[in-house]
Amino acid sequence: MKIFNVIKYQLYLLQLENYELVRYFVLLFKKGILPPVGLRKSLVWTKKALLLFSLAVATHLVLPAVVFFYFTSGLSVVSVRYYALCALLLTAYYLLQFLYFILYTLYSVLFWPLDFIVKQIIIKKAKFKVKYLGSRIKIIGIAGSYGKTTMKHALTKVLGEKFKVLSTPESVNTSIGVARWILKEVDESAQILIIEMGEHYRGDIEALCKIARPDISVITGINEAHLERMGSLDEIASTVFEAVSYSKPGAVIVLNGDDKNVMGLYKEFVWKDHRVEKFQISNFKFQKFNAEELFWTGNHPEAGEIKIHLLGEYALGYADAAIQVAKSFVISWEEVRRGIEKIKPVEHRLQPIRSAGDLLIIDDAYNGNPEGASEAIRVLSRIENRRKVYITPGLVEMGKATKEVHIEIGEQLVGVADIVVLIKNSVTPSIELGIKNRTEIIWFNTAQEAHSKLSTILKPGDVVVFQNDWGDNYV
Repeated sequence: MKIFNVIKYQLYLLQLENYELVRYFVLLFKKGILPPVGLRKSLVWTKKALLLFSLAVATHLVLPAVVFFYFTSGLSVVSVRYYALCALLLTAYYLLQFLYFILYTLYSVLFWPLDFIVKQIIIKKAKFKVKYLGSRIKIIGIAGSYGKTTMKHALTKVLGEKFKVLSTPESVNTSIGVARWILKEVDESAQILIIEMGEHYRGDIEALCKIARPDISVITGINEAHLERMGSLDEIASTVFEAVSYSKPGAVIVLNGDDKNVMGLYKEFVWKDHRVEKFQISNFKFQKFNAEELFWTGNHPEAGEIKIHLLGEYALGYADAAIQVAKSFVISWEEVRRGIEKIKPVEHRLQPIRSAGDLLIIDDAYNGNPEGASEAIRVLSRIENRRKVYITPGLVEMGKATKEVHIEIGEQLVGVADIVVLIKNSVTPSIELGIKNRTEIIWFNTAQEAHSKLSTILKPGDVVVFQNDWGDNYV
């Protein structure tokens, strides 16, 4: 085994856990310090990763030499103590190659104060820049357990028909990430900023709102995503609704009227001067899904006839959300309809891919929440005249709801999927329990093995859904 792979792997695990040391050690205990075969992804050489790696390597190379020269000064090269010390140091030098996680931890702790100060300076500069831009820009914050990225793309397309819109990139949804994006990308030409607000812990969205306080806050939905970290649905809801509590006075609050958790809890968080709007699928009449061309049509009482090229029925809800948000701007219904028609599936989120042999692949690898799984199954049910294959490793971070959520997924698949391909892990037996021998199941030990054997399963004309993809910290 190449020692460089071991060193890099241990840093990769730290990066996977966002440099959270407690979670890092739990992951090390679960996965071990040696890299397995077939990692899904690889280390991203960020500045922080390079710094930790460089310091750890320097320590590994320099420390044994310093110790050697310190303790051997005055010793004869022919003495027993000299050779014993050499042997001891060589052994320590060899073993240290496998213990880089200790060095990564040490330097993470030592540099935490500096890292914290640098981040606060960046965040303060971003706050000042937003304050300087003032009323020249409108800020839209998007929060929720699911659907944030698709909502962001939908609003960007619609409002972009009339205005200069800037939205956060795919993986940027933390306070430091958003602050860096504001400093680098936002200038005086921007008219609207759309910010995806990620949440792992209480206060995450509050911190984002303190950088860029929303004029409009959109809540996409609340479910068990991140339940493992947050502990309860109430904690998740309180964190998501920080986007409402910390919005501007008189802000417009746009809520998912089809989400029972949102509608049951929102009154606790809105202010008296907030204007509350709701987006709902049912606001569209004459809804129709074209299973061949893969788009939805519907008639809206304000915007008229729309077409949207998304697979899930939620597409109509998101189109309605765009309409509700658009009412806060001077934009014509023609521009709104044109923007809605330009909305396309986000990569790896119910993304249709037509392949050789008339295969229809629906890539839903980045949807890792119960609503996303249910919607993928409903999409599969609407596809006609094709054999249906559903592939999943299950969902992660469901906490105490894990068994219940996966049994329900299994029950939903019955009568829809002809074949269910499951990856052996801690959650997929619950999917099997929900299926109860009513649908054919094919098991594989790993996702890599499943993908390599797909040619033996799939036939021309099939439709196959790839639902969720576990990261290396969950496999």
